Amino acid sequence: MLVSRRLGGLPLAVYVVALLLIPLLGVGIFSFREIERNNESANAASSLSEASAIHASAASLLVPLEVDRVASLGLVRIHELGLDPDLVKSMLGLDLDALVAENDVRLDAAFDALEASLASPDTVERSEDVVAIRELIETEGARSADGMATFETVERSFENAFSYVESLLSRSNSTLLDAEYVAPEAIALVRRLNLVVDVILTARQEAETFGSIVFGEGASAPSDMMSDGIRHVDALDAASSVDPVAITQLRNVYSDLPAMPEGLDSTPFDSMESLASVDFDSITDALLGHIEYLELVAEFSVDRADAVSGEVDDWARNASDRNRSTLLFFAAVGLASLAFGLVVIRSFAKPLNALCDQAERISSGELSADPLELAGPSDVRKVTGAINDMASTLALVDDHMQALAVAENGEGPELQDLPGHVGASMRTSMERVTALTARLQASEARLAEEARIDNLTGLPNRFAVLEYLDRELRSLPKPGMTSGKVTSTGVMFVDIDGFKSVNDTHGHAVGDVVLREIAQRLSGSIREIDFVARLGGDEFLIVISDVADTGNLITFGERMIEQVEQPYVVGEQLFGVSASVGVTVIEPGDHSMSAVERADAAVYQAKRRGRRRVEMFDKELQRSIEQQAELELALRQAIQHDELRIYLQPLADMTTGHAAGAEALVRWERPGVGLVPPADFIPIAERSGLIFELERWVLEAACRCIAEWTLAGRGAGMRLAVNISGRHLIEGELVADLDAALAATGADPGLLEIELTESQLLDDVERASDVLAAVRSRGVKVAIDDFGTGYSSMTYLQKLPVDVVKIDRSFIATATANEFDSTIVESVVTIGRALSLDIVAEGIETFDQLAYAIEAGVTLGQGFLFARPMPVGEAESILFGPPLFDAERVRREAGLGPVPWSALPPAGAPIDLPVN
Repeated sequence: MLVSRRLGGLPLAVYVVALLLIPLLGVGIFSFREIERNNESANAASSLSEASAIHASAASLLVPLEVDRVASLGLVRIHELGLDPDLVKSMLGLDLDALVAENDVRLDAAFDALEASLASPDTVERSEDVVAIRELIETEGARSADGMATFETVERSFENAFSYVESLLSRSNSTLLDAEYVAPEAIALVRRLNLVVDVILTARQEAETFGSIVFGEGASAPSDMMSDGIRHVDALDAASSVDPVAITQLRNVYSDLPAMPEGLDSTPFDSMESLASVDFDSITDALLGHIEYLELVAEFSVDRADAVSGEVDDWARNASDRNRSTLLFFAAVGLASLAFGLVVIRSFAKPLNALCDQAERISSGELSADPLELAGPSDVRKVTGAINDMASTLALVDDHMQALAVAENGEGPELQDLPGHVGASMRTSMERVTALTARLQASEARLAEEARIDNLTGLPNRFAVLEYLDRELRSLPKPGMTSGKVTSTGVMFVDIDGFKSVNDTHGHAVGDVVLREIAQRLSGSIREIDFVARLGGDEFLIVISDVADTGNLITFGERMIEQVEQPYVVGEQLFGVSASVGVTVIEPGDHSMSAVERADAAVYQAKRRGRRRVEMFDKELQRSIEQQAELELALRQAIQHDELRIYLQPLADMTTGHAAGAEALVRWERPGVGLVPPADFIPIAERSGLIFELERWVLEAACRCIAEWTLAGRGAGMRLAVNISGRHLIEGELVADLDAALAATGADPGLLEIELTESQLLDDVERASDVLAAVRSRGVKVAIDDFGTGYSSMTYLQKLPVDVVKIDRSFIATATANEFDSTIVESVVTIGRALSLDIVAEGIETFDQLAYAIEAGVTLGQGFLFARPMPVGEAESILFGPPLFDAERVRREAGLGPVPWSALPPAGAPIDLPVN
């Protein structure tokens, strides 16, 4: 079905061309097959022509080659017997030198003809063989004339020549026979040519036998001569069908040849005495007669070969003529089909193109087009008329639709002019449009109201307050056009502090009740000309109009904080929250979002400065924001350009005084500035999201240190701690980043420790617990930093999966003078021991603090008394050096009595406490 749909969508011209191509394809297939057959015949004719030329030229070489052999053997025999050539010539009446000279002309012509027939690229090798044979015969002939050749060398040279010629005849004959399958007439041509060749071969064999009898050493028997004569007569009889007249003439000449002289049954030229007993006149006549007969046979073979070649050439021309006729026929059919197709396409194309253009205009909405002219075949004319009628009807419908579109309350024009069901449908649609218009107007009003109201609190939402601010900004007078009393419009951003804890502790349902109560309190605290809205979450925005003194905005913000801080009662639960407030003043040319962003920046400043306060956005805050933006960009480049450095602050084992580990701290070595304090860039990294990249870098750097120490066999069991932000714990992919750092460096996870502050853990206890459990499952230790500063530290200590608790430096600093702080430290140590946790005392800077920490029972100590944060190379000299302090001396000087621990520093001189 899909294929038929695709085929049905093709243009008409494609179908016409396809219909014409079907018969044209059939004619083409027939023509190409015929051409292929004719090409085969032509190729076969070409092969026959080449093979027959080789066959004939090879056969024609036999006669002069045999004459040259006989003459050369005679000359060799004369020289071998030491006879005078002139005496022999006078006695025999046979001039062998003249015979050789006369025969060389025919021999050269025969060699030239053979080389010419072998001149094609496929016969280069055989052509080179002919040249070699020719040179050999010429060389032996010259040596025979000079008396330098021997009977054996001459006989062997000519035997090689005859063997090569016979091999040529055999190969060309095979080619001829292979070509016979192409056409029956080839069989007759091959047979006729072979009959002619047999005449030459038998005549040459008889001549060779006669020459051997005359000049050979141990002459052949006369019976061989008789056998050769019989075979030759049989060859003549077989060739009579080729040319009866010529064969008859040859038979007559052959029958008149002189008979072999009697007594020639031994070698006649073996001594001078034999010359007197032989009838040399008879021998000469017989020899010359056979030579003349061979020449007649050669002429006969050349004439017959030329005749055969002519017939082969005619056959090839006929095949080419048939090919040309077939091609002309195919071209004529193709041109006729093309002409017919063009006529058909032209009769359809113009009206169909007009129909397509009209349909495209109608589909694009252009209904006022002129009607098409009726043209083309009758079917096309019918379609054209239908399209014209449809276009006129659609144009009328379009007129009514336009009138209906501009009608008010659905009251449109009269529709009775539309024909048939179209008019009825239009009237029904008019009634439905009227009802639908009323419903849409009501829905639009309801949606417009809902789109501006917060569903939870009933206050205007973010969209509504931004619209309100835009109206306020448009109503502000332009600079230089004010007169009379000048007032301002303030924007107050209220952010609830601690609201997340309400949701986490009491549930979201209670949190929603608290938000609705806050909304009521804020709404009840403003004037009618002011505007309060909920931006989302626990954020509210108040627009205060007609502000004479901007200082009053600070007072009003403080009153809003007091309203928010009033206790909340939900069921039987009583609790409280607070708020931070940021304030700004809108100015002419301002934008609503920029005013909100300034107030948001001010509330962030309030939260950073301790919360529960009001901050006014001013130039100083603006400069601070710009500086932070510039610092954020520089920090992003610092991470990319490897400007970060890792510093280590050693931790001391309070039992032995040895270094037990270190805390890895990041430092930024900014070009042209130097070291940037962490307090300046860490908060910026947390706000911008760069904290993830920053802490990934620190994790990998710390793991690299651990791996290098392990590889060098140093610091066995020495842990390295890395600080992790709450955002990385809750929002980031801490576990994946940790796995990547460990995999990249091969560090032992048991020597790595991550530190988080308790306030970061309490932001989302459930998420924090899950992530920390995954971290610990990899063998990494977890530490709570700055412990004791949160309001619920003790409550969550048992619930969180941690290994180390680090007591905040503020408690260590005052523990020796403040009983409350010392109680907290001792409580933490007691709980830590009960939970099998390591306890670290931070901020040890004096001898008294060190002695107190040892007495309190903390596990590890950290502070400037031992070492400040320093580059890795410097820190390693302390970490892997002697003890940081003499624990026994500290206890003794602090009055702590005998040492209760069995582990003491290694042997060596005790060191004094470092002063750094």
